[in-house]
Amino acid sequence: MLTRDDIVKKLQIENLPPSDQDELLQKLANSVSTRIMLKVAETLSEDDLAELEVLIDGGKDDEVEPYIISKFDDYEAFKTKIETETIEEISNNSKAIDDVVAAKKLESLSVE
Repeated sequence: MLTRDDIVKKLQIENLPPSDQDELLQKLANSVSTRIMLKVAETLSEDDLAELEVLIDGGKDDEVEPYIISKFDDYEAFKTKIETETIEEISNNSKAIDDVVAAKKLESLSVE
């Protein structure tokens, strides 16, 4: 699992104030959590999803995560893979945006 510092470096946000870093990292964590739940829903069988729904609807929150974990050979690796893919995607998109902005700046300089 990546550390906070690893993620900050990967996203190239180390020069932002800590409060802005925290805000971005929280948004990232929310995105990762959403993606994990979507992937879990895609992976589980209909019967497993029905059982999960019974647990959730029954207010058995303390049983939900253990149930999900029991359905995967290596749930931690599953989560880490999604986290890493999400960070890579954001990092790549950020670099692409930076390239477009830099190109636009050069274009506007050459016109003037």
